[in-house]
Amino acid sequence: VLGKHGPTAEILLLHLEAPMSNESLDEARRLLGQPRFTVRPLRDDLVEMHGWPTASDATLAFLTPILGPSATLILHRLGGYASEGDSVWTPHEFAATFGLGHDEHTALAARSLARLVSFSMARIDSTGIAVRTHVGPLPERWAARLPTYLLDAYRSPTAA
Repeated sequence: VLGKHGPTAEILLLHLEAPMSNESLDEARRLLGQPRFTVRPLRDDLVEMHGWPTASDATLAFLTPILGPSATLILHRLGGYASEGDSVWTPHEFAATFGLGHDEHTALAARSLARLVSFSMARIDSTGIAVRTHVGPLPERWAARLPTYLLDAYRSPTAA
């Protein structure tokens, strides 16, 4: 367990980081195949108490090496929007907002959403996607992926 975040980090995130499944990719493709979808908050009191807002610089710094740049940017922005309430998107608006295609050939948008689902940062259902408004403390296996300077920053008492 790392830094100031205490013994809850492993407890909070033990279920995270399943390999990206075909199921989560299919869910993301279905979502982006709808004319519109709703983005809403995915809240967890424990994560909110011990973590940091997804719309923070900490999300960009500490999760980009773990989730990848596209998924992290989507989490950062949608988490911020979701913290304000529900919003409705078209697939075109979504893809254009993040500079990603959503058609069969450039399915980066679907892959990025599926990655968020795989890391338990989002949940997709028939009407939309719920996105975490806060990120919990990083488990050791995630922190091990950080470059040394980011790991040092993460372990700092002023991190996140």
